[in-house]
Amino acid sequence: MQGYDLNCAGVIIGPDLGYDPDRGTLIVNSDSYFDTKGKENNPRLGKTYADDNLLRFISNIYAVLLTRGIKGTYVYVSDPALRAHLARYIPATV
Repeated sequence: MQGYDLNCAGVIIGPDLGYDPDRGTLIVNSDSYFDTKGKENNPRLGKTYADDNLLRFISNIYAVLLTRGIKGTYVYVSDPALRAHLARYIPATV
């Protein structure tokens, strides 16, 4: 879907991304991220990926998807803490 602009888009922010209200930061749940190539270490090339790298990667994916709706984007957030945090910035409509 990346590279395409749509009239309306829908994005589900799954359990791979959450929010820690005590620290006020996004958190990654790597056990819920299933793209093995996205978090695969490559010792031959000297590449190792920590949760900070995965968080940056996942955040970028969602940022791209959230900007694809020209007339609007519907968002569902599975993590309750992240849903409450984003509700301050994304207006809810019924």
